Amino acid sequence: MIHKSTYIHHEPINKVSLVILILIDVFVLVNVFSGLNSISQWPLSPSEEFPCFLAYQDYQTADKKGTTAFNVTTIENLIEQNKSSPSLAVDNSNRLGQSSNLCTNYTRLSKAINTAENVQLKASIDKQKSEVYSLKQDIQTLQSQYNSTLLEKIAGQPTEKSINKVNADRVKSEIERNQKQIANKEKEITDRQTKLIKDPASEAYLKLLNNTSEYQAIKKGYESAEFWYPNKQLLLQTLFLLPLILIAYLWHSTAIRKNIGLQALLSWHLLLIFCIPLLIKFFEFLQFGNLVGIVIDLIIDLFGGLVFIASYALILIIPLLGLGLIKILQRWVFNTRLQAKKRIQKVRCINCNFQLRLTDEFCPSCSFNQYIDCSNCHHKTYKFTKFCSSCGHQIEENQ
Repeated sequence: MIHKSTYIHHEPINKVSLVILILIDVFVLVNVFSGLNSISQWPLSPSEEFPCFLAYQDYQTADKKGTTAFNVTTIENLIEQNKSSPSLAVDNSNRLGQSSNLCTNYTRLSKAINTAENVQLKASIDKQKSEVYSLKQDIQTLQSQYNSTLLEKIAGQPTEKSINKVNADRVKSEIERNQKQIANKEKEITDRQTKLIKDPASEAYLKLLNNTSEYQAIKKGYESAEFWYPNKQLLLQTLFLLPLILIAYLWHSTAIRKNIGLQALLSWHLLLIFCIPLLIKFFEFLQFGNLVGIVIDLIIDLFGGLVFIASYALILIIPLLGLGLIKILQRWVFNTRLQAKKRIQKVRCINCNFQLRLTDEFCPSCSFNQYIDCSNCHHKTYKFTKFCSSCGHQIEENQ
């Protein structure tokens, strides 16, 4: 393969040409992977097909599901999310697939929550929470001063030598005043949060998330989409690469047949470049694909849950599949006997495809000997053929 990638008519190409070839290879390979990445994003992902699934899942699987505190957090997070990304709708134009109708109600109700009143209510709650936090920080500072002043008082230290500028009683009264403010603000926050979740739009939204049967339907659809998504990606990537591989193969075959060395070299490089990503994606699918994952899970179950068995299975299966792929390529694509048969019929060199005369024993282009001696009749017969052209004796492959 290295010889075929760096030689033209059995002569090595110069270093400058080799560098140019490598640059072409890198450029084409980068663009092939870019195209693969683009086409893999063509189908909608499970989260795009079911944009409401994560919201349902977070609510349905929460330990504090249905509690007032959890409902408040859910609504507040939704209002904040709608502010940062107003639209949940997925752009289906020029994409494969469409968003599920199961999420239509969710999209409508989630948008309805962001009324001007609710947004203002959420802002006031955030402001009150910020003020409570500041008061608590002040209490910590005052508490530190109070403890220090109290220790000085217990130790009998004169007031003029105290490191604190205020006395213990004054600090204590400030702490109590701040605590009362915190209690009042927390009550206001609770009242506003209650008002927020009692809003008709919020109640309808929470009722929707609490619908277990609808969640199960969405979950089933999401899991199905999640299962088929990587398989769709592999199929599309394969369909993207196959025409390129076919074009490169036909170009290479034509260049070999017509003995156009430079085109044969370039088309061979392109054929390799197009096959490499296909092999990478294929083995990635074997490692991470869902269909393979099901087989691995079955193997693990059969062996009593021993996870390391899966590693043994992959170590065994992937080399076997690689060996099978190599065998197929050797038999149908790079078969020396098939290639020799075609070239002998066209009176061309078995090795380099140079046009010969019927009387030529050695190729004038590459000096390759076209014949071997038959072990039965000892007459000359073509190399890489199954039978002797003189006596019909079967020729061993190693002859």
